[in-house]
Amino acid sequence: MKKYLTSGLLLLTVLSATAQKSYRSSDGSQRNLGGNGARLNIDLGTGINANTALLGGGIDYHFTEKFSMNAGIGLISSWGNKFYLGGKAYTRPGHEGWAFGGGLTYNTGLSEFVSEQETIYGTREKVTLDLLPQTCVFLSTYKYWRIGQRNNRFFLQLGWSRSVNAVKFKQLQGTPVSSNSAAVTRFISPGGIVIGVGFSFGT
Repeated sequence: MKKYLTSGLLLLTVLSATAQKSYRSSDGSQRNLGGNGARLNIDLGTGINANTALLGGGIDYHFTEKFSMNAGIGLISSWGNKFYLGGKAYTRPGHEGWAFGGGLTYNTGLSEFVSEQETIYGTREKVTLDLLPQTCVFLSTYKYWRIGQRNNRFFLQLGWSRSVNAVKFKQLQGTPVSSNSAAVTRFISPGGIVIGVGFSFGT
């Protein structure tokens, strides 16, 4: 899954380079996609289960005035790096206002993660876990506000994601963790309510 998401990001990067060339007029000036929207936006964001994780970025490539594909990576996450690939449909031209979308996210997980947890004997001990890779399907609603005159946008993301992986972690060392500790680890794994905020730079 990581391979497909990475390939999607590379594809959008190539498309963005093409867009930079194709959207210049004969006099060399930059042309917008119509409706005052940019062909390509570079996103920076943060949030809970957001596409960009706690901190990350990506690109949003607009094929038409009301449809875009987006991909990127979350560099700071509680479950390893995060990759995402998705699409959005806008309710109005210019890539502002409301949009609805969905897609896939992939968290790489963490190997040999050491933490202090409650064990089956009621004691708290250091244990070593493998936080396994997780693939999620997400659906989201977005709200965009144009900032200034250069196609920049502030946005909110609200939605829900669900992991397709039943197993979240594997214990490598230490006394077996209690059911409560296991439940907490599963709770903080990718998936659930999506809340994100970010800024989108128009090109």
